[in-house]
Order: sequence, then C-alpha cells, then structure tokens
Amino acid sequence: MARKSAVERRGELIEAGLQVIAREGMHGATVRAVVAEAGVPLATFHYIFSSRDEMIGEAYAYVALRPGEDPTAIVPDGAPLDEAVQAVMTLWFDRFIEHPEYELAIMEIMAYCSRTPALAHLPGEVQERYLEVLVAAIDTLRSRYRLAGGMGARELAELVLHMTDGLTYAWLRTRDTDASRRVIQAAVPVLVTALGTA
Repeated sequence: MARKSAVERRGELIEAGLQVIAREGMHGATVRAVVAEAGVPLATFHYIFSSRDEMIGEAYAYVALRPGEDPTAIVPDGAPLDEAVQAVMTLWFDRFIEHPEYELAIMEIMAYCSRTPALAHLPGEVQERYLEVLVAAIDTLRSRYRLAGGMGARELAELVLHMTDGLTYAWLRTRDTDASRRVIQAAVPVLVTALGTA
C-alpha cells in the first residue's frame, strides 16, 4: 500500500478535527481525540502541524475556502426570478438543517479564533470568502435574467449573509423549521427587488 502524502494526511486530520468539534465541541478537540478520529499515530499530527491551534485555524479556513458548487445551478430554465431566489435560499436552508452540528462547529471555531491573537484574522478572511461566493451567485442571476439596477452586488451579498446568519442562529435556538421557512418566503420579494429589473 502506497504511503499517503503529507497533504493527504493534513486533509484527513482537518476533517477529523471538524468531526470531533461538531460532535464534542472545542473542549473535546484535543490532539489525541483528533488523531483517534483520523486513525493515525500521535506522531503524525506533530509531523503535520506545529500545534493544535494551527490545525484549528486551517480547519476554519478549509470550511470557507473549499470549492463549492454554483448554488444557482439548481434553478430550472425558464423559472421566474422569485422562484429562482426561493429555490436557492431553500437549498441553502435544507443543507444547513441536514447537518446543523457542522454550523455549531464553525461557530465554536470562529469564537476560538477571535480570542486567539495568532488566529484572529481568520474570521474576517472567512467572511470575505462567503461574500465572494454570494457576489458570484448574484452576478450569475443578474446575467441570466438580464437584470439592471437594484443594490450593488457587494451590498446585496452582505444583506443575504446577514439574513442567513440570522436564520441560522434563530433555528439553532428554537429548531422551528416552519418559522424559518416563513422568513425565507417573506425575504424573497425583498431580494428580488434588490436584484433589479429586466
């Protein structure tokens, strides 16, 4: 059997770290717990990472920077704009509630990074990555529907991010899926108007 490269091992340890944090929280994400999850010797961790903090920082960046599919790709040809926006928002929400523990892990990592001077820059970088993805989706919808006017793409991306963050926190507090879907439905006309007109 071929030996795995350091890059492959790094990816496995990051995935294992995220799994442990999702299941047990930051307090449970000890180096020993992570290597046990990954099924590798302790020495492998210390060969790949200089510290637990380095692994946590890379795990946070990995969540935001991994390649993602175009969320607008699910929109059927010929669908009205409001249905397209509803479909994209619903796809995001359905994926979130399928694995809410991952969002909890991201929140814990974000809080930890914010309190750790060497990692404090990461939340801002992750925020920028989210905004880049949203701006690309907004530009795609505007091009597809030949829209003009409306909010600037960056400002609209910030609105969507605040909206989804609010839905995430509210759902995690209440687990009220029906209420969240009503909020999404109410938000669709606002987003359609902000996208512009044909």
